[in-house]
Amino acid sequence: MNMSLLLQDAQIISLVLVCITFTGIIAYALWPSMQSSFDRASRLPLNED
Repeated sequence: MNMSLLLQDAQIISLVLVCITFTGIIAYALWPSMQSSFDRASRLPLNED
């Protein structure tokens, strides 16, 4: 196995990991049960006054 094949495999693996991470972050942000905590967090700066 030469270095170019190893680098190509590393690129494919890293692309798959980035896609999985991105999908997980989007799913977490759009999950219906998370809406109340995000709404609370968005009002936090206004509640300090």
